[in-house]
Amino acid sequence: MSGPSTEGLTRRVAAEASGVDAAKLSGQVQQQARRLLADTVGVLLAASVTPAVQSAIVAVGRDSGTSATIVGHAQRASADAAALINGIGGHNIELDDLHASSRTHPATVLVPAALAAAELDHRRTFGDLIAALVAGYDVMARLSKALGPSKLYDHGFHPSALTGTIGAAVCAGRVLGLDAERIHACIALAASQCSGLLTYYGDPFHLQKSFQTGMAARNGVTAARFAKAGYCATPDVLAGRRSVLEVFGREHADPGRLTATTEHEIMSTTLKRHACCALTHSAVDALWHVLDANLIDADRIQTITVQLPNDAKDSVDGNPLWTHNIQYVLAVAAGHRQIVLEHFTAEWTDRPAVRELAGRVTVEASDELQSRFPEQNGAVVTVTTADGSFSRQQNSPIGSPEEPMGEGQVAEKFRQLCCTVLDPSDSESLWKEIMHTPLDDPAYPFVSKLAATPDPVRSAS
Repeated sequence: MSGPSTEGLTRRVAAEASGVDAAKLSGQVQQQARRLLADTVGVLLAASVTPAVQSAIVAVGRDSGTSATIVGHAQRASADAAALINGIGGHNIELDDLHASSRTHPATVLVPAALAAAELDHRRTFGDLIAALVAGYDVMARLSKALGPSKLYDHGFHPSALTGTIGAAVCAGRVLGLDAERIHACIALAASQCSGLLTYYGDPFHLQKSFQTGMAARNGVTAARFAKAGYCATPDVLAGRRSVLEVFGREHADPGRLTATTEHEIMSTTLKRHACCALTHSAVDALWHVLDANLIDADRIQTITVQLPNDAKDSVDGNPLWTHNIQYVLAVAAGHRQIVLEHFTAEWTDRPAVRELAGRVTVEASDELQSRFPEQNGAVVTVTTADGSFSRQQNSPIGSPEEPMGEGQVAEKFRQLCCTVLDPSDSESLWKEIMHTPLDDPAYPFVSKLAATPDPVRSAS
C-alpha cells in the first residue's frame, strides 16, 4: 500500500506516540489512565492464583532472569518473561477492559508491557507510565480500526493479539523514553511478530486466548529492547509494500484512521463488570434489568431470547469457550447477580439446571444492532414466563463510555479483585498510590510493590 496518503505513515505514528507527555494531558485523560492502570493491576493480582499463571511460571522456570516483577508472586523473571506471564494473567479471568470500536482489550497487553519496561530503567517516572498507556492505546486501537476489526475476525485473526503486539512495543518504548526514531523501530520490529488466530474458540478453558495476549506483551517488550539497543527498522512497515495494512487489512484497510482523530483512544474504553466475553455484557445487563423490574425468579423463566449484532452472534452463539457462550452465560446470570471466574469451572458448567436453562436460550441476529456495531455492543433480551413476555434493550454495557462506572464502583471492583492476595488496608494503600502518585515520582518503587512477600499463601481458584 503506497501513495501520498500513506507515505511516511509509520514515522508519523511514531512521532505522535513519542510526543505524548503526561504533564500536557488533560486531567480527564490522566485520571482515565490511572483508573485503567488500577483496574488492570487488580485483575493481575486476582489472576495471580489461577492455574494459567501458575503454569506459565513453571514454563518460564527460574533461569529466565530477575529484572522484573511477576504480579502477585515473590519470584521474579526477565522483563520479557514477566510481560508474558502478566499478559496471560491480564486476560485470563475475563475482567480486562474493552475498546469497543477496535474490538480490542488494550490494557491486558499494554499494562504488562509498561510494568516490565519500567523495571528495565529505574529512572523512569510514573508520568512515563501514564504517557505510555495513552500512546499505546492510541496506536493499538487506531491500527485495529484502520485494519477493520470485524474483517480481522472474518479472516481468523484476534485483534488484541495482532495489533496488541505493536501497541505493546510502542508502550514499552515510550516508558523507556525512546525518541521518534526508536519508536519507529519498535513498531517495525513488533510488526514482524504479529499473530493471533481465532483457533482459541475451540478451547473451553481460555488458556490459548490468554497465551496470545501474553505473547503480544512479551513480543512488544522484546521489540522495544532491541530498538533501544539500536536495532534497525523497516522504513514503512505500516503502509509500505507487504505492510501490516496491506497484508492484514487487504482491500478493507483505511490508513486515515491511524492519524485522523484528536481524542485519545483511552477515553473510549469499557471497564468490565462480568467475568465473561464483552459481547455478552449488554445481554447480561438487560437480563438483570428485566428480572429485577418484573420480580421474576429464575425458576419462572420459560425462555430467553436475545438479539445481538450479526458479528457478535457469530462470536458467542454456542461457542465451546464457556466465557464466550452466551447461552451458558445468561443461564448463570439468570440465577445469580454476579458472574465470576468460578462460574466457568466444571463445578458450574456440569450443573444440570444451568445446562437445561441454557438450552432454552435462543440467539437471533439483528441488522439494526449490527448497524451500530462495533462502536456499540448492544443487545435486546426478552424473557418469557407464564405471565407474559418482558423485554429490555441495552445499547451499551454498564461500564462503557455511554454508561460509565462511577469512581466508587471502579474502586470497589479493584478492592474485590485485590482481596484475593492482599488484605484490605494494603488494597486501599495501593489504590491511593495509583490514583495520586505525582507524575515526577519514580515508577520502579510502585511496580516492585506488586510482588508478593516471600512464601505467600497461594490458593488457585
